[in-house]
Amino acid sequence: MVDQPDPRRASNTARGSNRDRVVEVLRRQGPMPRVELARSTGLSFPAISAITSRMMAEELLSETDAAMSWPDDTSEEDVDGLSGRRRGRPAIQLTLNPEFGRIVAVSLRMNLIETLIADFSGSGLAQSRLALETRALDAGALCDIVIAQIDAMLDATGTPRRRLLGIGIALQGIVNADTGRHLWSPALSVSDVDLATPIRKVFKVDVVMANDAVPVALALAAAEPALAEGLAATIMVGHGVGMGVVVDGEARWGVGASSEIGHVKLAPNGPQCRCGQRGCVEAYLADYALYRDARTFIDLPPAVSQQPSEAQMALLRDRARGGDPRLEQLFRQAGHALAEAVAATISVLRPHHVVLAGPGLQAFDMMRNAYEERLEQAVLPWLLKSTAIYVRPSKSTAIVDGMVRRTLRVIDRNYMETTERTPGAAALA
Repeated sequence: MVDQPDPRRASNTARGSNRDRVVEVLRRQGPMPRVELARSTGLSFPAISAITSRMMAEELLSETDAAMSWPDDTSEEDVDGLSGRRRGRPAIQLTLNPEFGRIVAVSLRMNLIETLIADFSGSGLAQSRLALETRALDAGALCDIVIAQIDAMLDATGTPRRRLLGIGIALQGIVNADTGRHLWSPALSVSDVDLATPIRKVFKVDVVMANDAVPVALALAAAEPALAEGLAATIMVGHGVGMGVVVDGEARWGVGASSEIGHVKLAPNGPQCRCGQRGCVEAYLADYALYRDARTFIDLPPAVSQQPSEAQMALLRDRARGGDPRLEQLFRQAGHALAEAVAATISVLRPHHVVLAGPGLQAFDMMRNAYEERLEQAVLPWLLKSTAIYVRPSKSTAIVDGMVRRTLRVIDRNYMETTERTPGAAALA
């Protein structure tokens, strides 16, 4: 006997999908009137009215004070009201209700823990930076400090724990986003640490983990609509070299949507990499590698845990631009390594876009000639022409900004699934 599909289940799935589309559009495009929301989601105006009315009752959505007046161009054939423009009637905008709850994002990288608390619309409310020797932490101390930083953000904004919706944690290195385990990071001396479970037990909310290149990719896609179309691979250069991959503006590719492009080998007997091997892309291109090699022939102040500060990297760039041929050669080698990373990305993934991002790109002017020369040699011409390449030197704050976005999307989907399973579910207090 062939099982027949349950129409009620199909209906619930469709409703959940439609609600998720509404949230996704508002999160990506910002406040808009119902008629524009119908156009952007592809749903009918009556469907949008029904969905948004229910979501407002659940306090997921709210109406903004600002209203937009539209010219009177209503067509008599507009049975769904998609033009939605009536003479003398302003179009009230809908937005995600910022008071629905709070989200905390944590960026853990070499000698720094950065924490941001945001409202449900994604707007930042408070932020902190804690400098410490991260490699001196064991697993227990690491969890305790992250928990303390999250509590500090809640206290700073007067947010009770019950209003916390979720926590996002971005780390350098290899992360299993499915299990919430940090497997390896140059910022830590411990490996294979379960960060998510103890933090989840304390705060009783979802904990979303990611390699820190993923939130940077999401932040850039949100800022530039062109990067949210098709497959975009963002190579982040800074403390290390990582890659985040997003499809249509969302992290949907691979486990955690990240790649260890920085540990592609260029030369088996090349310079030492922090991963313990030699000749990695990162060993030529990352901040610590450039600073380390420069100190072998010029006088530079020592770096804490072999990780130069932003000020120390600025000093190195200034010295290199002063015309020292040895430093110029270091940055030419970095340009070659960057080209190899881009070539591998294009040849394997065939992305629509490659974005070169991160604070390390502040030195791109000194890498450009060597980078462009090597890229022309390393990629098939027709493949290179089919990929748009952008250079976007970004600050480290893009990590926590993007991690807020990543965490919110996970929360959105989990909440929609829960409310569809339990239609009478109340909004979070």
